[in-house]
Amino acid sequence: MPIERVKPGVVKVVPRKLSVAERLYIPKVVAGMLVTLRHLIHNLLHYKKLPIISYPEVKRVYSERFRGRHILTTREDGTTRCVACYMCSTACPAECITIEAGEDERTREKFPVRYDIDLLRCVFCGYCVDACPEDAIYMTRDYEMAIDTRARAVVGLRDLVVPPNFPVALEKKGTAGGTGLGQPIRQAPYPDEAPPNPDLYRGA
Repeated sequence: MPIERVKPGVVKVVPRKLSVAERLYIPKVVAGMLVTLRHLIHNLLHYKKLPIISYPEVKRVYSERFRGRHILTTREDGTTRCVACYMCSTACPAECITIEAGEDERTREKFPVRYDIDLLRCVFCGYCVDACPEDAIYMTRDYEMAIDTRARAVVGLRDLVVPPNFPVALEKKGTAGGTGLGQPIRQAPYPDEAPPNPDLYRGA
């Protein structure tokens, strides 16, 4: 592409005229497809040397500090440790936690009637865990959180609450969202207009 200096500090670029083949882009398209085909054949012939993992049979080992799926722990009597103090939702920089508080008529203790986490907005920073005064919310090492609708990205108490003495360092055992042994697998996806939130959660 020729460059013509008009005056000091100013240049004029004159574009080169393209040939017919270059204007059709066919040679460049074919050249790009040949590069792709060459890589495909090379990978097929050297499959065992590729830096890949046969997921889900083989899973990548992550750091002990990896932050994944959230869980809400419970006391020995089965009631949730969360007292709906709103500390986690206040500390959340993504504003993805929604809490509605209720009050136990016997003990006058607050509890979450609704506790939702929008996983599409969550940045998995762990601020909610640090802010919780009751050690109610934890982040596990579970990273298998595939969803098929936007509604299922909003997880509620039904997905978060785990049984007493539930190990925080867990491995997935075929349960809903990897939250552990306390949550059964949902057989059918929820439609977008019906987010997967529980009706109420009260301790025994």
